[in-house]
Amino acid sequence: MPTAPKRIKRHWQKPRVKQQRVVDMSWFYNSWKWRKFSKAYKQRNPICCKCEAEGVIEPATVTDHIVRYVNGGPGFDLNNLKDEYYQPLCDFHHNQKSGKEAHGFKQKK
Repeated sequence: MPTAPKRIKRHWQKPRVKQQRVVDMSWFYNSWKWRKFSKAYKQRNPICCKCEAEGVIEPATVTDHIVRYVNGGPGFDLNNLKDEYYQPLCDFHHNQKSGKEAHGFKQKK
C-alpha cells in the first residue's frame, strides 16, 4: 500500500497556524430552539436572497444573522420576522459574507 510522502520542514517557512473562532457560538447554533427556528425560516424563504438578486435560483441552506447575534438578540417569533435581522443564504454566499466579516471587511449596503 502506498504511503504519503514525508513533509519536509523548510527553515524559511513559518509554521502553519490553524485558525480558531474568536467567539464559539456552537452552544447557540446547536440548540433545539435555533434549529427549529432556522428550519421554519428556510421553509418560508426557500431561495437565497443574494442569488435571487443576481437572477439565479439557488436554494437557501443557511439562515444568516444580518446583525451579529449578541446575548438575547432578536427573538425567535416566526410571526414577527423582520428582514433586518435574518436573511436566507446559500452556502457560497454565506461563506463569502462570513469570510469578509472574519477578516474585518465591511459589506457594502
